[in-house]
Amino acid sequence: MTSNQLLESVQIERAEELVFAGDGVRLAAQIDYPFPVPRQNTYPLLFILHHAGSDDREGYRHFGQTALAAGYAVFRWDKRGTGHSGAGGRGSTIQDAVNAYEIALEQPQVDRKRVVILAQDAGAGLLGDSFGLFARIQNPYGVVLATNVLDEKAVLAIDTRLLVLVGQHDWNPWQKFGKSVCDAHNKAYKHGALYYVAPYADRMLVDPRSNRFHFGADNTLQDWLKTI
Repeated sequence: MTSNQLLESVQIERAEELVFAGDGVRLAAQIDYPFPVPRQNTYPLLFILHHAGSDDREGYRHFGQTALAAGYAVFRWDKRGTGHSGAGGRGSTIQDAVNAYEIALEQPQVDRKRVVILAQDAGAGLLGDSFGLFARIQNPYGVVLATNVLDEKAVLAIDTRLLVLVGQHDWNPWQKFGKSVCDAHNKAYKHGALYYVAPYADRMLVDPRSNRFHFGADNTLQDWLKTI
């Protein structure tokens, strides 16, 4: 197991390092596969879209371990200028993300028809603005908007199963960016959009009582991934 392995409570069958081309920049990623290996030898996949911060793949470890526990392979990557990826002032970060998605789906043990995109904060905005670019490669089986920034109109670009995770104390009111967004999505589509409001949690779904990723958000995500 690699030095940046997920927590010991989650069994990983193996972890692979990947290098791929972004938009004029070299990018690095890793894909983790859970244990046990499924009978059909292919895995559903959780693909992660970053928020606007400077976090590398390690900033999404909590989402990764939740998906692994649900039986998903997990693709995490370093944005340009972070982790093991190169830096570059030119080039599109949207194209970087699309290239990362394409590389994730090319992995031979990934079931490309069972891919869930998890987009956090600004990543949700990127996905809402560019959903068609991802869908042309493969329409995702589901989307998770963690700390959602899409309003009732913008979310309609996402034509697939939807889970919205919001913190009770996010500066964006959960009534608008959780409930109203899912109401609008359910009015337009029949996928069955759901939302969860994490009590006490801040914008990044951290519970200040434990200073950890919110237990309820974690359970909701894991149950949803297992159910869809």
